[in-house]
Amino acid sequence: MRILVVGPTGRAGSHVIDALRARDPDLSIRGFCRYPETRSRSIEVIPGNGDTGGRRASAIEVIPGNGDTGGRRASAIEVIPGNGDTGGRRASAIGVIPGNGDTGGRRASAIGVIPANGDTGGRRASAIGVIPGNGDTGGRRERPMEVVPELRMTSQQSDLIDCLCGDLENPADRALAVEGIDTVIHYAPAFHPREAAMGTGMIDAAVGAGVQRFIYVSALHAQASSVPGHAAKLEVEGYLAESGLEWTIVRPQSFMQNIDVAAALEAGALDLPFPLGTRQGHVDLADLGEVLAKVTTEDGHALASYDIASDEALSTAEIAALIATVSGKPVASGEMPAAHLVAGLETAGPAHAYVVDAISRLNAWQVRTGGRGNANTLRWLLGREPARFEDYVRRSLPAG
Repeated sequence: MRILVVGPTGRAGSHVIDALRARDPDLSIRGFCRYPETRSRSIEVIPGNGDTGGRRASAIEVIPGNGDTGGRRASAIEVIPGNGDTGGRRASAIGVIPGNGDTGGRRASAIGVIPANGDTGGRRASAIGVIPGNGDTGGRRERPMEVVPELRMTSQQSDLIDCLCGDLENPADRALAVEGIDTVIHYAPAFHPREAAMGTGMIDAAVGAGVQRFIYVSALHAQASSVPGHAAKLEVEGYLAESGLEWTIVRPQSFMQNIDVAAALEAGALDLPFPLGTRQGHVDLADLGEVLAKVTTEDGHALASYDIASDEALSTAEIAALIATVSGKPVASGEMPAAHLVAGLETAGPAHAYVVDAISRLNAWQVRTGGRGNANTLRWLLGREPARFEDYVRRSLPAG
């Protein structure tokens, strides 16, 4: 079986790859890295794929909707869209906006999408070799392949993963990515104004290449149309259902890994953008990875839509108390002003205006609903009880 994982270097992608390898070490896995920007210390500049060849002063995090014109960045940019803190330390311990399963996590230094992220409880996928795509927009390719040995971080797997570095909005790159592939696992970039078009474009590419199966990672309660990201995912779901492909839709809730345990312990505080008593649902990325590996490698999951959620819901105060109890160190709880989530983005351009709106609406929805779900489907797929938040906290404690 030949599998394409879209976004293999994010937290979700790395968990999926590790879970796939655990089920079958001989699987052929290709990654499609969604953005071609320079990766400091990890991937050399590959000009010509929607990029004007400019070099970066440091690593750049994934910022959905960022129009790259080849300019320089002075420092790392957090994956939290609108964060005006370019690489500084955080007093709070929030990794990404709730519901964003991308490459988030608190950063104290310049760390790109490719190097290990700030997810202290996650695992990294194995070493990644970057295969430049031929669907560039006029520039030239200088190297046929870049191998990234630094990615041998904490993964339990050491196999080389081939990763096509291309533009998810470029039809030629999409076609190259799915060439010879049997199954696509598509995880969309969060808070991107063209998220739906990227998803439907990948579906078209899969159909054109004769791909057999398409597994789409959506979001829990995607029918919540007041949230732009949910509405985009629901549009892709509908398009996929009419594509003629053999498909499976997986709808996870917010991830436990969005809470950076190490950062909370370092700061002695956990500040989240919800009222202290509002209970939020979270699912373990390791459980999601296991589910995706299962539905990818087993029969019986075609034309199925699965809600992936735990039945545990904890408030900020309860999470802080849990971290304190497990670690033996005091952790206070507080409410982060919602405006801090989008600070600095309001004047950053039209694409960022979408991001501001998407984040604000998602956070408001999370406050109203807690993003809670039913664990029965996850329990059935895993054949066991879903992970509890305490399990994640224990795995996330710093060594020693």
